[in-house]
Order: sequence, then C-alpha cells, then structure tokens
Amino acid sequence: MAIDGTTPTQIRAESFPDLGDEVMYPRMSAKKLERLAETGTCRSFATGETLYEQGQRDAPFLVIERGKVRVLDRKPGKDVWVAEADAGTFLGDIATFTGEPAIAACVADEPTDVIAFDRSALRAMLASWPELAELVLRTMMARREWHESHGYGVLRLIAARGSRRAFEVRDLLERNLIPVRWYDVDTDDESAAMLEWLRIPREETPVLVRNTSVLRNPSAAQVARELGLRAEIDGERFDLVVLGGGPAGLAAAVYAGSEGLRTLVTEAWAPGGQAGTSTRIENYLGFPTGISGSELTRKATLQARRFDAVLSSFHRAVELAHGAEGLVRIDLDDGQHALARTVVVATGARWRTLAADNVERFTGAGVYHAAMASDAERYRGEDVIVVGGGNSAGQAAVQLARTARSVRIVIRGDGLAATMSRYLVARIESRPNIEITTQTEVSAFDGDGRLEHADLRSRSDGNVERVAVSAVFVMIGAEPCTEAVSTMLGLDEAGYIRCGDGAAACEGPNRWRLTDRQPQLLETVWPGIFAAGDVRAGATKRVAGAVGDGALAVRFVHQVLQA
Repeated sequence: MAIDGTTPTQIRAESFPDLGDEVMYPRMSAKKLERLAETGTCRSFATGETLYEQGQRDAPFLVIERGKVRVLDRKPGKDVWVAEADAGTFLGDIATFTGEPAIAACVADEPTDVIAFDRSALRAMLASWPELAELVLRTMMARREWHESHGYGVLRLIAARGSRRAFEVRDLLERNLIPVRWYDVDTDDESAAMLEWLRIPREETPVLVRNTSVLRNPSAAQVARELGLRAEIDGERFDLVVLGGGPAGLAAAVYAGSEGLRTLVTEAWAPGGQAGTSTRIENYLGFPTGISGSELTRKATLQARRFDAVLSSFHRAVELAHGAEGLVRIDLDDGQHALARTVVVATGARWRTLAADNVERFTGAGVYHAAMASDAERYRGEDVIVVGGGNSAGQAAVQLARTARSVRIVIRGDGLAATMSRYLVARIESRPNIEITTQTEVSAFDGDGRLEHADLRSRSDGNVERVAVSAVFVMIGAEPCTEAVSTMLGLDEAGYIRCGDGAAACEGPNRWRLTDRQPQLLETVWPGIFAAGDVRAGATKRVAGAVGDGALAVRFVHQVLQA
C-alpha cells in the first residue's frame, strides 16, 4: 500500500538487465538443480504472490525451478518494476547471504516453483560446495552494484546540507554499506517535489524515505533500530568476542569463524574503521590498482558473515568484567551483554579534533573527520580544505580535487614529504587545483547555519587569513579508543594497550597475575584478552599490519582455548 492508503501504481523501468548475462543470471544445470532440491525446501507461489518483501531481513535464498518473478523497487506511491528472473537462476543479492534488509521485493509473475534455503542452510550448502559458493557470491555482489548504480533500493535522505543530524544518519548508513542518496533542500529541485508529495514542510527535515516508510527528523539511533543494525545477543556465549570492526577486527572474525569458533563482532558505529572511510588504499598487498575503503569493508564483512560470524553495528562495549565460569562479560551500550571465552580488543583509534573556535558547532555541518566517496559530489565546484599531512589526508585531497573547484591542504609542518607516501605527494603536486599551505593551522570556523569561512593562522607570524570554504576535512592524527578497557588493562603513556612483554612489565592493579606462563605476543594483562590493530602499543598503523594482528590474535586465542 502507498503512504496515503491507496494501491501503488506499478511502473516498468525503461530497461532490464539482460537475462542472458552470465554474471547477473547464472544458469543452474539440471544436475545442480537436482542436488539443490535434495537439501532445500520446495515451495510454490501463485501469480501475484510475494516471495519476499523489500526491507525484509533474512530473506530466503530461492532457486527458480519453474516460472518467472518480477523484482520491484517499492517507493512511496509507486512500485518500479526494475528486473525479472526466470527458471534456472536464483534470486537475491548479498543481503540474502548476510541477513541485511532485502534491497528489492520479489513477486511471482506467473505460477512459480522454487527451491528455498534459509540463511543458515544457505551458508552450510555453500560451505560444502565451493564451486557454487564462488558463483553465487560473485552474482550477489554484481547485483548489489547494479541496483546501487541505477538508484534502485536506495534510501533517500532529504535535508539541508548544514544539518548535523542528517550528516550522522548519512554517515551511519554509508559506513554500514547501506545505499543512500542525499537530496539537498537548498539546491535540489527534486527534493522540493518529494517533500510536496509527502506533504512534509521543509522545516520538518531531515526526512529519510525507506521503501514505503518515512522517518521524520530521525536520529542515528532510530535509524539503527529501524534497520536492525544491532544484533540481539543478550546473554549469549561466544568463543570469541571482537570489540571493533576495522581491518583487525574483521580479520579476527574471518579467521576465527573459518576455524569454527563462534564469534561476535561489536562495532560502535560501522564496520571498516578509519580504513573504511579511505577513498583509496594503494599499498595493500594483492590490489595493484588500489581498493577503496568501502569496497574492502564490503568484501571483508561478507567474508566474515560467510563463516557465520555475528556482526553488530552501532553497538558499543562500555565495560568488561569477570563473568561466571571464568568467562568475560562484555556490557553493551543498549543494556545487552555477551559472555566470551576470549576477547580481541580491536577498537582502533579516532581522528583528533582541532583546537579551533566553533569546531563543535560545525562538526557534521561543514567540518568532517572523513571524506566519503559521496562528498566529492556534494562539494562539486566548491572550495574545500583538508587538514593533515598523512596518507589519509592525501587520498582525501586527491579524491575531492576531481570535482571541487579548489582543495587547500593545511599542515603545521614545512611540507608533506616527511609524513606522506611519495606517490601521493607526486599526485598532489600534479593537480593544479590543489594548494599546499604550510606552517599554518585552522584557528576558527564561522557561518550562518552551515560552514562558510575558516580562519587560517600562520605559525610563523600569527597573522590570520579568513577564507571562504564549504567544507573542512580534518585528519590530524589519532588517539586510541580504549574507554571500555582503560580501567582494567595496562596502557602506555599515550593511552595504547600494552601487550606481550609490555603487559608483563606492567605494575600496579592492572598487571599480569599468572605465574605459570607469560603473556602471548598480543595478549594484554588480562589472560585471554588480546589487542590487535591501531589500539595496541607499537602497531604499524597500516591496514596490512592490522589484518596481520587480527589473524595472529586468533592463533593465540586457540592456544588459550586449548589449554
């Protein structure tokens, strides 16, 4: 039904994906269909009957034996018929495998027979059939990419650019790999038409349109609940609980899950960590042309879920404590708790904030600590600033420079060579619209509702220059995220977690108490609790190093569990 209670109009898209496309519509041979029927459940649907609904979590994996199915993108007041599928292929995209909300609805176009698998049965079947697993996962990812590129199943966020609340919602969605498009009420004519149809005044934005539902002025927490980003695991036991879903945490989840350990990953915001916000990672082994942070995150989360790890976003650990039977109790910010035989702390680090006037006022409304791929389009033809001299700042500047009128890199030092990889420095120097301003810091922000100006103060003479700017991206180093563990683990002077020999050398209440062995290389002062990635003292602060930490931590986890 439409929002106003009427039956929605169905509109046919101008073109469908080709049923002969071997990637989008791989064909199951008769022998494969016979094998699938032996383990799946046979179901039949009448014409017009819904096989699964858009937005449904844990939609079944359906292989079509007979019939034809319409794929619908449901929108307020209308259903858009975007694709079809016929006998011999299967339905769904990666949401079918991961349990995320289905990106489209599937309705029988004629009497249809299918072989159905729920998510656990699908995973078990693919684990025992690697050849099919490769084919299915390739197709699922290709279909998701096709839907997003055509704007189907994409959430719509209507808001003013300067809305901090809307920024938090967009950031949550994008970093959780949920497709969303921002409609700027100040510049986008389509946003006005949408608001008029929805009968919502501009003053009541931001508005999030999801399928046929509308959320008015939602908070990030409300959106997380609406989309079911948090897992319901209260009181459950796990072999391993991983705190943090960056490269180290996801690597630990992949290796633990692949070895049969029941694994939970709790992430305070979204998978990927700082690496997930990178526009391009060009020094990670195996990707000679580089890989975006979001793409690496998507592949890693899919891989972790393939091995049945439970991933829970917007779910922050607030405290660790001794639980019953020698388990570790992890208390979470929504009142739930999990029990763990072992723990890997992979909470990473957060970008430091600028000590500038009005920085809190404009955070999320012109001042950001990550440059997402969509930011290049949002600030097309405008002037932006990137603060920082590391690789993340350099990648952000190069990405933004493709569409922005100008990009100014502001650093406190004398140049980029000492802090940024040579290939990035060369790329920046080749861009005519990138300017490097040295020996300078941002001292203040100003604007009416949204960022309009930034004050740049020279460190040599103290002179202040006020410049017009639409956005400032701050990447000036990081500090460890150790709030949940700082009172029970040993930390170094900078606040990073001590491990191995460093943990053994800790004194005072947070010290190593076992006498029959020393802590493992990544083990903290609490036996069975390990640290991996940027949060640990001595980490390399590289994606490859974090992934290595995560994998190595699981080796030590096994040793503890087998002791």
